[in-house]
Amino acid sequence: MKSPANVVSYLALGIFLFAAEFYTLGMSPGHSPLMLVSHVLLLGVVLFHLGMHLFDSKPSFADASVVVFEITFLILAPALQLAHDAQVLVNTMPFDDTSALHANLIFIVFIVTYLGARHLLPRTIQASTARASEPLTIRYAALIPALAICVVAAMSAFNFASQLQAGDLDGIDVTPLDMIRAKVLFFLIVPVFILIVLHRPRRIGLVWIALALFAFVLLLICQNPLTEKRNALGPIYLTLLALAFQRHLKSPSRVFWAIFVLSGLFFPFSELFTNSRIDKWPLSWATIESFFEEHFASTTYDAWANTEAIVEMVSREGINAGRQLAGSLLFFVPHTVWPDKPLATAILVGEYLQRNYSMWFLNLSAPLPAEGYFDFSWAGVVAYGFLLGHFSRRADALVESPIPLRRALGCYLSFYVVFVLRGSLMVAVAYVVPVLVTFQLVSVLLTSRENRRAEPRTARPLYSGMARRK
Repeated sequence: MKSPANVVSYLALGIFLFAAEFYTLGMSPGHSPLMLVSHVLLLGVVLFHLGMHLFDSKPSFADASVVVFEITFLILAPALQLAHDAQVLVNTMPFDDTSALHANLIFIVFIVTYLGARHLLPRTIQASTARASEPLTIRYAALIPALAICVVAAMSAFNFASQLQAGDLDGIDVTPLDMIRAKVLFFLIVPVFILIVLHRPRRIGLVWIALALFAFVLLLICQNPLTEKRNALGPIYLTLLALAFQRHLKSPSRVFWAIFVLSGLFFPFSELFTNSRIDKWPLSWATIESFFEEHFASTTYDAWANTEAIVEMVSREGINAGRQLAGSLLFFVPHTVWPDKPLATAILVGEYLQRNYSMWFLNLSAPLPAEGYFDFSWAGVVAYGFLLGHFSRRADALVESPIPLRRALGCYLSFYVVFVLRGSLMVAVAYVVPVLVTFQLVSVLLTSRENRRAEPRTARPLYSGMARRK
């Protein structure tokens, strides 16, 4: 949509990013000319991607999420971090021109490959079929026990949050049972709530309103910064907002700016909750202000710095020859069965930084392009960019589906792309598989198809009229 406002907003953001980049480079003189050129070239590629997105004919939540990741994690955060300290990166690794040039080239190749796969491949993915367009209804007999399980999950989540705030869980290792509880039991309420809201009765009464509010309260108890990582919470609440305002998000520019603004606000506020105990609230304005000033200079945005670390690791130790990918695909295999099972790439990066520099913990990131480089060198960067482009197209097809739960899953996966891009891949895969299983279980157990020749009796999809028939 080439409206004047769209063009002006694009130019304004581009000028702002160029100004931030040149300001940062000006504060840290003495670097290699090639490194400086690579920074500007990376920014140019990101702005080219942003232009392709803003002026596309159709909106895409997945593509917008990728652009937001590029701007925040690869442009803004590194600029602020280098302005804060031009000699030492946020991951305690000394700044090196050669590694910075290499990292920038990795991201450039990845983005170009992603754009090629997304825009140049034949568009063979169809969003809907005749069978898929048949209306669905809720099996209320199965919904009651599902909500009962969600109540149990909410009680468990409340107890977990209370223990966490009291410090009773400090130093406790996470077991596979804890993972199942967090990623399946606590998450179950998400597709259940979406199902209730998207399949509303023709006449909304007090019973349905009470049911929806009850499910929403359970959702807030099970999914909040005290019970779940903020990276996993983002896709959930962004999905709910996208489904609620999907009729208003009809242009690529609206989708991008909505995700850009919400991501910039959600992550800092959620981190305030996770880093400050409830007994210290309300926080002073000075505390909040200093937190926001330091937020983008923290290890939360260490993707670019850790790519430099991975470049150095590969130069010293060589590539991993697919071990990380094997560990990601077989994440469910315990170490007792596979003693040599690789650790997540981010943990390997953290251990390397601890051995060679001054890093003090292992909860780091390993961005997807760097993960591909770590496993397969430049071929991995190209392959992962290609796969991400195809994945984004698949997510777009789900968002356009006439089936409400598929549409919700498409939105979730679109926003989850940021988690995948930040890495590690093993963690991202391990987190998303239970989500896919839970969505599928809710769809199979709680919905049934109606005869198209019969008029729906109890329910109709809330957004069924929005999908384009092909």
